Amino acid sequence: MRKTGFCHFFAGIKHRYLALKFLLVCHLTLSICLTAATQQDDSQIKLFMSQLSDEDTAVRSKAAKKLGTFGHKAQVAVPLLIDSLNDESRYVRRNAAFALGRISENAGESVPALITALGDGDWTVRLNATSALGSIGENAKAAVPFLIDTIDDVNWEVSVNAVKSLGQIGSATSIAVSALSKALKSENEMICSNAAMALSEIGKAAIPVLIDALSDTNKTVRRTAAFSLGRIGKLPKEAVHVLKVTLNDNDISVRVSAAAALARIDPSSRIKTMLILTGALNSKDEFTRGFANYSLKKIRELDALAIEKRVKFLIQQLRDNDAAIRYKAIVTLGKMKQAAAGTVSDLIKMLDDSDKRVSSSVLEALKQIGNPEAIKAVNHYLENEKKPD
Repeated sequence: MRKTGFCHFFAGIKHRYLALKFLLVCHLTLSICLTAATQQDDSQIKLFMSQLSDEDTAVRSKAAKKLGTFGHKAQVAVPLLIDSLNDESRYVRRNAAFALGRISENAGESVPALITALGDGDWTVRLNATSALGSIGENAKAAVPFLIDTIDDVNWEVSVNAVKSLGQIGSATSIAVSALSKALKSENEMICSNAAMALSEIGKAAIPVLIDALSDTNKTVRRTAAFSLGRIGKLPKEAVHVLKVTLNDNDISVRVSAAAALARIDPSSRIKTMLILTGALNSKDEFTRGFANYSLKKIRELDALAIEKRVKFLIQQLRDNDAAIRYKAIVTLGKMKQAAAGTVSDLIKMLDDSDKRVSSSVLEALKQIGNPEAIKAVNHYLENEKKPD
């Protein structure tokens, strides 16, 4: 019997050794593959960089576009791509701007050249230049005045990109609020929508403009303004009040947008806002129906995240040295009922807490949570209490 035991013991060691060896081989293989892939990328990037000076326009154009597919890995090519923005071929210039946008924030040094490209004679070059500046983000704040001017580009697609990029650059674009306010009332729905989104990214400085837009005669403007206020998050009382008034708008899509915004930022309005959103699920308007469904899904996700965060905080408080803090955390978890089901095992451990008030509150909290694990723990505790010493 002892010999058999030794055999099992050494067999176990052998298995663990083989498993460890297998994992080490896998790790080494993965490292080799990743190194090989990186080296291959570097080799291709160098090749395309060399092709940017090729005599053939098609080769230069393709090389510029290919460099964009490597994203931030192609940062080394930024100086050459900047030079390519002055290429005689519009296709090369267009693809160079595209690549710089894909390299994004790592292409910050290209901002002056991209600003110049905003005045290019070819609209596709301007289109990609505006997009690239947005992708670079806050590092492109020097471009804000020029992007504001580009909102009035003769090509509407360039205008859309300019507006969108102002939002991507973010809070640094507060000087653009006036121009975006004008764009918000554009007859082009894409310019209008992107202006609203951009204003929401700017945040606090844009709130008065969005409040004003809630009374616009155009329902698209009112709808997008309500949506954007919801994205800003924490709003002043005036903005919350105007959104509540907008719940009575004569257009259902506007009411739904206002309801979606308020449901997230003002819990006190939940009864009315949730009725509007659930009712809109049966709307004949496809947009309204789809947006209501999307909003309800997002609200559920945000609620779940908020509950998860609160539960984690309360679990930490259960371990506090102060009995009063432990007691309050337990009472709160009990009131959360099923939402606190994940804390049952933590609460069970506290049935023997040194503080009598705490241990008693645990029993009550478990009853309130009421899932099978909690009820079983309560019954087991009560049965043991009844047993004579």
